Amino acid sequence: MKRNICSLFSILMIVLCFVGPSTASEQDVIAEIVAAREAVKSIPLPSSKLPNLTEEKAYVLQKQMAEKVLSKGEKIGGFKAGLTSNALQQRFGVGSAVLGPMFKSGELGPDAVVDVKGFTRLFIETEVGYVVGEKITQPVKDVASLKKMIKEVFPAVELPDIRFAEMKDLKGIDLIVDAVSSSKYIVGKSLTMDKVDVDQVQVSLALDGKVVNEGKAADAMGDQWKALLWLVNGVIAQGWSIEPGQVLITGAMGNMIPGKPGKYEGDWGPLGKLSWTVK
Repeated sequence: MKRNICSLFSILMIVLCFVGPSTASEQDVIAEIVAAREAVKSIPLPSSKLPNLTEEKAYVLQKQMAEKVLSKGEKIGGFKAGLTSNALQQRFGVGSAVLGPMFKSGELGPDAVVDVKGFTRLFIETEVGYVVGEKITQPVKDVASLKKMIKEVFPAVELPDIRFAEMKDLKGIDLIVDAVSSSKYIVGKSLTMDKVDVDQVQVSLALDGKVVNEGKAADAMGDQWKALLWLVNGVIAQGWSIEPGQVLITGAMGNMIPGKPGKYEGDWGPLGKLSWTVK
């Protein structure tokens, strides 16, 4: 009996050695990200602290991180797709695009004034955004079904904060854990879906009158509706539901550019224009 107890104790100690530190380390990483978001500070790469981090595990940690943010009174404003081109996926070592939640406090409107002091490393992306018209809790079968669930479309700007200290070794899994670096986003004037063919939309972005970025809707997975369907079903697969009024953005049109001070003016053609200032 005594021998069995000793054996059981030995097994328990081995399990604790392998499981305990890993679990504690994961929670430390999550706490570090939540604190950095609040204090506007940079953080080490999660992959540098969790050498066995996988895409699947990164999404688990993302959900835990988001839930901690939500527990502080925050709300989900919508969801975003990132790394929607094959080139970016290869560069950051992931097999598909990535996604994450956007928090409601980060939502801005037209003519917003954005302070760089609120970011550790501000970037700008011009995108197409969608307003959800009904609650989505199950995977959506196809684009035809999805179109019935989308209420409006709008010119969108994402203002991600790439808050990692070591950019050289940045991986897609690091981005996933930090909700794909979501921070603030600008929602332009919405149109009903029958007013514009989203796949034909092109954008030109100027900073103080000089064009600094151009892109087209197909930059996101080659097709806006394909990208949107992927995003919606990916969000559901991660255990979220999508509520009416939340917004979805499908990925960068053109390049992600550094957020420099000045007056920005974006022209999405039939989708409309959007201006904002970075100071």
